[in-house]
Amino acid sequence: MRVMNKYRRVITENPRLVYLIVFIAGITLRLIHIGSKSLWVDEAYAAGLMDLNPVDLVKMSIAGSPHPPLAFLLLKISTVVFGQSEAGLRMLAAFASALAAIPLMCFIARRISFRSAFWAGLIWSVSPYAVSLGQEAWLYGVISFLGFLFIDVADRAWNGSRKALYSVVPVALIGMLVQHMFGLFVAAGFALYFTVPRKQRLPLRQLALVSVIFIVLFAPFAVLMLKQAAFRVERMSRAAMDMAAVYRYRFLIRVPTVFVRLIPGGLLLEAGHEMIRDKKQIIFWLVFGAGNLFLLLNLFLRNLLNRKFRIWLFLLFSVPFLIFVKEDPTVRHLTILWIPFGFAVAAASQRWKPAGLVILAAAAVMLLPYYNISSFPYHRSDWRGAAVYVEERFSGDESILVLGGQSGGLAWDYYSSGIFSRTALGGEDPYTEHLVPGRSIHSAVDSLMNLHDSIWVVNDFWGGARTSDIIKGYSVLSEIWISPSMEVVHISK
Repeated sequence: MRVMNKYRRVITENPRLVYLIVFIAGITLRLIHIGSKSLWVDEAYAAGLMDLNPVDLVKMSIAGSPHPPLAFLLLKISTVVFGQSEAGLRMLAAFASALAAIPLMCFIARRISFRSAFWAGLIWSVSPYAVSLGQEAWLYGVISFLGFLFIDVADRAWNGSRKALYSVVPVALIGMLVQHMFGLFVAAGFALYFTVPRKQRLPLRQLALVSVIFIVLFAPFAVLMLKQAAFRVERMSRAAMDMAAVYRYRFLIRVPTVFVRLIPGGLLLEAGHEMIRDKKQIIFWLVFGAGNLFLLLNLFLRNLLNRKFRIWLFLLFSVPFLIFVKEDPTVRHLTILWIPFGFAVAAASQRWKPAGLVILAAAAVMLLPYYNISSFPYHRSDWRGAAVYVEERFSGDESILVLGGQSGGLAWDYYSSGIFSRTALGGEDPYTEHLVPGRSIHSAVDSLMNLHDSIWVVNDFWGGARTSDIIKGYSVLSEIWISPSMEVVHISK
């Protein structure tokens, strides 16, 4: 009992120490094996920009990516300071993801209690979902920090803090220039104003003034956003998919997957035949699915928080899923869900003292398999392993055909020695804004086979043709899965 009382005093009387402990735990877990996982194609897209000067980097990222340029400039800073290794590319994201726990805790502490906020922050630090955001050279680790910071700043501002009020627009603009889906955080932050009691909150005219300033300053960038969105729609329209089947898949499979992955992240498979064949996956799905549902029901059905704020949290958790009508985001895109989820964790620990420890243990257990895989969990493509495997066996008059979507060639080039020539179908120039007519994979294989004795086909399976369909009519000399989504097949006439 004395130990527990001492523990409570440390938490309630030393908030800065607690923030430091949570940050240290978070950054330590993100630095463990930070360079051990192979880059995947999105990270390779970013890595390919890192040798450019900032002006060219901005031009090429705008032309070829649906994302604003600030994300790539931040990655550039990371490589300037830490180098262009996998770890160097990911270092800034690691610090941002670890720091994100602090504004999340601050926000929760003001609404519930600091002790409950401590559990929410610590579980964010330990969760494989959040750790993976900090070990990916991409956008979402930074978005998690900026998003939680914006909500915390907005809450302080609407409650009368002048310093916070002056920070609302700058943080909102920075976030929007990192990723367009930051708009969810901006909308949530401004809507938060209406959850503050009238006598306590900032005058409505000041909210209106801040809103107008933000709109005016962001307007020039909104034009760029619309142009990039149109380019993405054009790319997607070329796929000519059956949208009725797409919507069924998104809402029956993808939405539940996002919900269950809030703690384990990409370690859990999509719902489907592969998951059903794995008993451990089924158990983890049931545990985290039931656990998340229980936490959220406890949050929304109790009167721990006032009614307006609970409605705000409910909308924060439900509205983002409407994105599936137009897009197919992963849980990585929807870090905003961690705000209501963090409150759910805090509410549970407030009511049942062991709850925080139990959730923390569940998150920590999932870190073990996360550290033991060599590929990024959301797409299990091990480009490092594929390059080593092929180049160790390459001999004579052979060719390499890389099938990896828009950035497959860049991913191969990052790990290859460069001694052997390769053809990257669809991935030679991912930065162009001009769509080149697609070339048949079968015709590419036929052409290369006319020039070489054999071909190494490196296939990053991204929902396209299976390698077995591509190589019909040719002799298979060897076939190996380097990782769950990366196959290497050696074929000849």
